[in-house]
Amino acid sequence: MQAHFCAGDGTSLYREAPHGKGATTYAALWPFTRALAATLDLEGVTPELLPGFRSRQAVSSRFEGLDRYRGDPRAYDSAVVPPHGRGGDKYYDDNAWVGLAFVQHQRLTKAASSRGRAEELFAFALTGWDSDPSHPSPGGIFWVKQGVGRGLTDHTRHTISNGPNAQLGFHLHEITGSSAFDGASRQVGARSMYDWVNGALEEVGAGNRSEGLYFDSLRLDGSIDKTLWTYNQGVMIGANVLRHRLTGDASYTARAEAIARKTMAHFGRNWFAQPEQFNAILFRNLLLLHHATADAALRQRIVDVISAYADEAWQTRRDSDGLFPKGAPSLVKHAAMVQIFATLAWAPSRYTKLA
Repeated sequence: MQAHFCAGDGTSLYREAPHGKGATTYAALWPFTRALAATLDLEGVTPELLPGFRSRQAVSSRFEGLDRYRGDPRAYDSAVVPPHGRGGDKYYDDNAWVGLAFVQHQRLTKAASSRGRAEELFAFALTGWDSDPSHPSPGGIFWVKQGVGRGLTDHTRHTISNGPNAQLGFHLHEITGSSAFDGASRQVGARSMYDWVNGALEEVGAGNRSEGLYFDSLRLDGSIDKTLWTYNQGVMIGANVLRHRLTGDASYTARAEAIARKTMAHFGRNWFAQPEQFNAILFRNLLLLHHATADAALRQRIVDVISAYADEAWQTRRDSDGLFPKGAPSLVKHAAMVQIFATLAWAPSRYTKLA
């Protein structure tokens, strides 16, 4: 990743394609967050498995690069801001991934500054809450900041703009001990985001029976994009695990287990039909569940699924330079594979530190 995608010009930024493949601009924030997560996941690997890897320096460089997307004190633009770029819209899912990266860094290092930035990004997420009661399924966080740029015309609310921000709030509640991040109903917070996804975007079968999988998004006209993506299932698995960790209520673990089983059954016929970056998010949340569940068979299945995926990818989806995927390597996909290999190397006792 560093050898083929890092810009190497002192900015600590990346290109979206490998050197020599035509990428002249810096990577957007979304691919950069995958490289950031990959580096943090390597930081969590036992040092003797990574001789020579200087995790502190690598993480510091990623955060230095991240600052180049920060267009104002609150949140991050979707593209590098001046003087190295033109900036862009602010997406609530992009900023959730950044917030979760800060959470993981705090869990691994106890860095107070990372906790503070995560808190600021959760506050930014709250600004995206749809407070118009006339909208279908009122509530939920918009995908993109409204009123400017793409937010002038895109008014969708997504599982992926709500689920990871709910996770961010639950993590912060656990880390700080403050329920201020966990509000519901009149006090908007992580539970409100969690409840909104369950009410608006969970797949429902005959007889109004919950199916445990989650659709992509709700449009302002009330229509639903019913695409099923792996990362949408992952963030809701993780949200339920975190709810159990906060409350001790076993029903949340049971719900996470049910979503996980249905997800693995639904997508297991062809994992590679889903983007690597989506699978990486699902898999890290399955590892959160691995630590939380008492079902030994489910724990083994989770490890078997991720390991089989990683083995097949290693054997069949690398190009001659070792880049993923073969034929069209990209930062977002290659970084996702680094995440998957890295987290497989974590000791299971450390899975609680994943975010």
